[in-house]
Amino acid sequence: MVQITCGLEIHQRLAGHKLFCSCPCPTPDQTLEPHSLSLRRRYGLSAGELGGVDRAAAFETGRDRQFEYVLPPHYSCLVEADEEPPHSLNPTCLAQTLAMARACDSKLVTEVQVMRKTILDGSATTGFQRTSLVAVGGAIPRTGLPPIPLQTICLEEESAGILPPISGRPAFRLDRMGVPLIEVTTEPVFHSAAEAHAGAEAIGLFLRMLPGVMRGLGTIRQDVNISIPGGARVEIKGLQELRLLPIMVDNEVIRQQALLGIIAELKKRGIGDGKAKTDASQKIWLDLTSLFAHSTCKVVSRSLAAGGVVLAARLAGYAGLLGTTINPNRRFGTELSDYAKVAGGVHGLIHSDEDLPKYGFTPDEIAHVKKALSIGPNDAFIIIADHADKASAAMSAAIARAGRLEIPGETRKASDDGTSSFMRPISGAQRMYPETDVRPIRITPEIIADLPPLETPTARRERLVKLLGADLGEQMLRSSQFNDFEWLCAKENVDARLAAVTLEQTLVSLRREGVKVEFITLESIASLLAMAGKNEITKAVIPEVLREMAKNENASPADVVASNHWERLTPAAVETAWKSSGGDLRTFMTKYRLVVEGGDVAELARKK
Repeated sequence: MVQITCGLEIHQRLAGHKLFCSCPCPTPDQTLEPHSLSLRRRYGLSAGELGGVDRAAAFETGRDRQFEYVLPPHYSCLVEADEEPPHSLNPTCLAQTLAMARACDSKLVTEVQVMRKTILDGSATTGFQRTSLVAVGGAIPRTGLPPIPLQTICLEEESAGILPPISGRPAFRLDRMGVPLIEVTTEPVFHSAAEAHAGAEAIGLFLRMLPGVMRGLGTIRQDVNISIPGGARVEIKGLQELRLLPIMVDNEVIRQQALLGIIAELKKRGIGDGKAKTDASQKIWLDLTSLFAHSTCKVVSRSLAAGGVVLAARLAGYAGLLGTTINPNRRFGTELSDYAKVAGGVHGLIHSDEDLPKYGFTPDEIAHVKKALSIGPNDAFIIIADHADKASAAMSAAIARAGRLEIPGETRKASDDGTSSFMRPISGAQRMYPETDVRPIRITPEIIADLPPLETPTARRERLVKLLGADLGEQMLRSSQFNDFEWLCAKENVDARLAAVTLEQTLVSLRREGVKVEFITLESIASLLAMAGKNEITKAVIPEVLREMAKNENASPADVVASNHWERLTPAAVETAWKSSGGDLRTFMTKYRLVVEGGDVAELARKK
């Protein structure tokens, strides 16, 4: 089995207001507000503090794109639009980050300095992301396993949310931009997919111990850094579903192993003297548009109808390699296509290892392409059809990638199937420089003394298991509704177990039935559970009351109970009803199950 080296970057969103302004943080499922303002930006390239240019930033500016931004009015302001300087760093978020760092026994910095991290892919209107180093070192404790050593703990702002293109331009929503994130970076200590998965799970559980963190899908995500012997460090970004992490790690190992195999085969064939790189630098490809003037290939005909061109290039010695599978549903040709898509904005490329007649190419067209490119028995070719400028940029990137007889260090995007695709070259230190608009914050003994104690996962698990039992306690420990559970338990007359069952089972069941439980407020649930705690209603009637409350947002639990006569029967009323039913338990419960508890009638049934 190949030895892998893997490190994790875990990003956890915090609730409240944003990191550098007073706008509220939207929930992950927040729909885009109507009548939003919009703006358009294009970014230039500048050197970092050390005088160098970040290669990822250079790559993005080379794509020469404009970006569209939508500003939802209630969740964004002039700060997100980069029309107003950022406000002071959110002190609550800083305290949360410091508390976590202290619980990890990390070394706190003496002064928190906000930095700018160059990002020119359009995900920030400023062209950079603001981030602050809060602590270094330390470890995440684990029950029964070694602690996870950390490199850094940072507090940073979230990027903008991605939208479908607007007028053909990449588009983003700014309600997500500026949401506070705690970023935890581990040492590269994981050597298998299972270890990485267990580590991410432990870190995520630890982060959820923090007060005020967001929960639910999209509020925590994992970036994974992976390398294997002979390969390169690759960063895979944006994984949101933890279950996919081990699949993604395994797939990246398989991908790099497959690429190493392709490189070895190319060298056996005598490819390794830099010919492909020379071709890329000299733009050696041909415009074969005239050959396809009457083509029935839809990819080509659509491009030509839109005023495009057809470019083709020979890859000497690559015959049979472009079709090599490197991941499920991905081949080496897919890797080249990723580069073409990102660099030129084309839909992709077609290569000679594919089933060309399937695309609509005729035998004569294929023969003419081979002749024009002087394709030999060991050669392959690629075709790109699009507007001339886009096709040229795409072809240059694809040829350059094919000619790299090494695994390049890349930033890749996580896909829903556990694979990944090329995003940009991996960034370096040149992208960091100080933020001049936000004052540094000195971490004084007074600030540290005021930090709240942080409950460890082990202590919380023990508390919940004691309170709720093993199964329900473990479920609540990991629940996205844990903060709501804690809030409910703090209310008078609310039973903890009943609160957990209502949140984790009753509401889930009603939602599956199509009941609009999102219309039910937490305050209403607290009032309803308090009624049960005071024996005013039964536990059995709770789902029915919730169902009625979902139909009418303004109805209180007391109103629903009164209008439906669902008040719990007094002991005397239970005995009278029992007699009227003839002492038959089934008949009695069929009629009165919503207004009596089982224990109320158990003694009467035994006396019978």
